Amino acid sequence: MNKKTAALLFIIIIVFSGVVLFVLQSRTGILFDSGGRYDSTKLDYMNVIYENRSDNIAFNEGYSESDNCPWGFEHNGIDYFLANNSVVIAAAPGHVTNIEWTDYGESEDNRFHIRITIRFNATVELGYNFEPWTQNEAEKDRQLAMFDIEVGDWVDTGEKIANFLNIGDGAHIHFDVIQDNTRYCPKQYFSEEGYIEIMEMIHSFHPTWELCYP
Repeated sequence: MNKKTAALLFIIIIVFSGVVLFVLQSRTGILFDSGGRYDSTKLDYMNVIYENRSDNIAFNEGYSESDNCPWGFEHNGIDYFLANNSVVIAAAPGHVTNIEWTDYGESEDNRFHIRITIRFNATVELGYNFEPWTQNEAEKDRQLAMFDIEVGDWVDTGEKIANFLNIGDGAHIHFDVIQDNTRYCPKQYFSEEGYIEIMEMIHSFHPTWELCYP
């Protein structure tokens, strides 16, 4: 192997390694660094994703690990049933690592899900799954156009990330907290103020309900 070929091979290896590291960093959070933007040692000051409590038009599902809950089935997050065009805010600070949409097929009333993933630290990420409840691809594109953030952005708690497009009767945002690739009851991550707020919102619809059920 001559020197020119060896140098080219070395460059290819370096570039490939950089791409692999970038993908791993984005997907797994290795080498995560908040850059001093916030304290990322522990997430225990999360808040709600709405600006105004009145933006909630229902509360039908919280977190449950069995069917022993008021909604009668396992559910790995919180569903926020927001009015059309409601402002959606970041529940916690973090790095926007992914925005993607999924098409579940023409037979599904809730055909398009559009998900924002915001990484808080190396092990914790928050998912905002927008479900406008439509079969119309143009309405999916309209929801995407209502996002205020892009992959690579950093957000602060309370910063606007989108407006919500409510089309069908079941339209909502499914919100989850994932730590080490496992979804957990969000209660442990809320600040005291945030937990009081979400429980008061829930109890305005269902006075005896809890946020999470084992």
